Amino acid sequence: MYKKAFTLAEVLITLAVIGVVAALTIPTLVTKYHEKQRVTQLKKAYSVLNQAFIMAVGDYGTPDNWGLTITQTKDEEDNEIYDYTGAINISKTLTNYLNAKPLSKGTVFEKSVYSLDGRLAFENWGGKENEQWYELGDGTIFGTGWVSILSCNPYCGDFWVVLPGGAKKIIGVDVFNFYVTRKGIIPNNHFDKYCNKNDGSDPNATMQGRGCTQWALYNDNMDYLHCDDLSWDGKHKCD
Repeated sequence: MYKKAFTLAEVLITLAVIGVVAALTIPTLVTKYHEKQRVTQLKKAYSVLNQAFIMAVGDYGTPDNWGLTITQTKDEEDNEIYDYTGAINISKTLTNYLNAKPLSKGTVFEKSVYSLDGRLAFENWGGKENEQWYELGDGTIFGTGWVSILSCNPYCGDFWVVLPGGAKKIIGVDVFNFYVTRKGIIPNNHFDKYCNKNDGSDPNATMQGRGCTQWALYNDNMDYLHCDDLSWDGKHKCD
């Protein structure tokens, strides 16, 4: 009596099918895992910074009392003047409640930062001698961008969080934009306008990707990297 068994050809075909399925699914799973990891890092940084903000307000009052200065102004001859004092004061005040170390002024922590649609957004970012950036214990870097309104009504200015790791820094993936307000540090919420990896229409490359911050935090995903039909009132993740 003969026992029924698989032939060598059948085994090879089965292994080939398994290999094809693995090749198609594993990269997607790995990508999703890394994106989930990024969102977790972002949530942690956001929580830590907002806790520091709450304590700072308790001791110093709201940010409009922290010695703000308008970052960009013009003199009588219409020449641009940049004063980062007020921006530095915001970040410096927060570090009183954080395990954070200042990066040396002029340190370029990443040569280039790219927009979500792939264009060069910032070159030698963090390299200006009059800027100040700070690094948390886990390698997250943060700092205030510009102060635009001394009254902080509704915003004082913008604020950046740069997550550790990543071979290429991309706004909306590794670099996230927030606003500093009298009530807290809040995520950039311009999703419809500034979170489209296929756009490229905005002439200012520094903007595209900023609007992804709120989406990543509230929807717990970065699916805006994979489909273009997401919306706050409709689809919140890719199929």
